[in-house]
Amino acid sequence: MENITELEGVAAALAAVRAELEGLGHTLDVIPFGRLTYKTGIAESTIRKLFAGEPVSPDEVDPPFQDRLQFLLKTRLHPDGRPYSRPELAEAARVDRSMITNLLNGKRQPGFETSRDLAKHFKVPGFFSIGPEEALLAALEPVLEQARMLAELKGHQVERVALRGSTAGSDELARELNAAIHQVLTTAQAMRQTSEEPDDDPELRELTDTMRSLPASSRKGVMGALRSAVGLARNNDQG
Repeated sequence: MENITELEGVAAALAAVRAELEGLGHTLDVIPFGRLTYKTGIAESTIRKLFAGEPVSPDEVDPPFQDRLQFLLKTRLHPDGRPYSRPELAEAARVDRSMITNLLNGKRQPGFETSRDLAKHFKVPGFFSIGPEEALLAALEPVLEQARMLAELKGHQVERVALRGSTAGSDELARELNAAIHQVLTTAQAMRQTSEEPDDDPELRELTDTMRSLPASSRKGVMGALRSAVGLARNNDQG
C-alpha cells in the first residue's frame, strides 16, 4: 500500500468528520470555522475547502514557520492589548533580536528549543510541532463530542431537538444540548411525580393528604387504627 501524503491524510480525516456529523443529522454549519483557525493557524478558507473536497496547496494546510509566528503575533496579544515586541519575543525564546527578525522574514528556521519557547510564551504548546491533521482533529473533538451527546439524548425520547443553521458553530450545539438536557430532566421529574401521585379517587387523595399533614408520632397511631378499620371492612365484605 502506498503511503498517503500529509495533505491526503488531512483531507481523509476531515471527510471522516463530515461523514460522522452528517450521520448524526448535522451539517457543516455546526463547525466553528473561526475557532479552528484560531486553534490551528490554518486559514478558514483553507479549512472550508478541505471539508468541501476542493484542492489546496501543502503550504495552505501546513503554513511555514514565519506565517505561524506572524499569526500568533496578530491573535495572541499582550495582556494590555498590544502585540508583543520583538525584544519581548527574543527574551522569551532566549535568542537575540536579529534572530526574531530573521524568523519573521523567513530567512532563518528555528531549532527545537526556540520553537518550543515561543509556543510556551504564546501559551500554545505544540503549535509549531503538531501536524495539521492532529491539530484539526483536536480542535474538532469538542464539536464531535457535543454532536454525539445530542444524538444520544435524542435517542432517549428527546423530541424536537434539531440543529438550525448558525455561524455560531459549537455555541449553537451547546444551546441545543442545554435545551435537550433540560427536557430530559423535566420529563424525568414529571414521570417521578406521576408515579408518586395517588389514584384519581378524591377520597383516597384526601386520606393521603391528611396522613401527610400529621406529625410522625400521630401518624403511627392513626395507621394502627386504619389497619384495624381496613381489617374490619374486609371481614364485613366477606360476610
